[in-house]
Amino acid sequence: MKSENLSLLIIEDHPIVRAGLIKALESHGFHDLHEAASCAEGRGQLAKVNPDIVITDLHLPDGISFELIRWARALKPSLAIVILTVESNPNFLVAAADSGANALIHKSAPISHLISAIEMALKAPKSFTAEGLGEALRREREKPRLTPRELAVLEQLMSGAELAVIGARLFISLPTVKTHLSSIYRKLECENRTSAITKALSLGLVQLEQ
Repeated sequence: MKSENLSLLIIEDHPIVRAGLIKALESHGFHDLHEAASCAEGRGQLAKVNPDIVITDLHLPDGISFELIRWARALKPSLAIVILTVESNPNFLVAAADSGANALIHKSAPISHLISAIEMALKAPKSFTAEGLGEALRREREKPRLTPRELAVLEQLMSGAELAVIGARLFISLPTVKTHLSSIYRKLECENRTSAITKALSLGLVQLEQ
């Protein structure tokens, strides 16, 4: 990898972190470096600079960078995209892979991990690497798949509504509500309302209203 010939865009809203990245990347031969501090600035720089590599923070002032990454990937399929984050939630690994990024690197990782991720991304633009990805994907695949109607019934269950009331709210018959409920219990491997709600919450299928 001839880093001196590559253009690199850093999208990071913290000036100190951005400066540290620039210094570290310069020590590894990168000199055509550009900066942005938000998703909006990132879009502008991507269109203006047309970089070979993008390093972006996951959380930016105007949003999470996944949408920006999808846009950038569509704009330039060969682009190497690395996300930096302090998150350790497996759900972010799955979302990062789905967004079109090439790597998810923890901010505490040594610079050598970032350089390796960049090199891999340049060689294989469709690749994705991240520690823990396999476990995250396994959990995602094993998560029960409820239909939109089953999720609606489950959300009504959480409100404490009786089955007849749920049917009226969702404009479905009582037998249909019971059919959906049986399917929910089967998929979640539960036998009653309380255990189904508890299991659904633990899996992130539904959320408690704030």
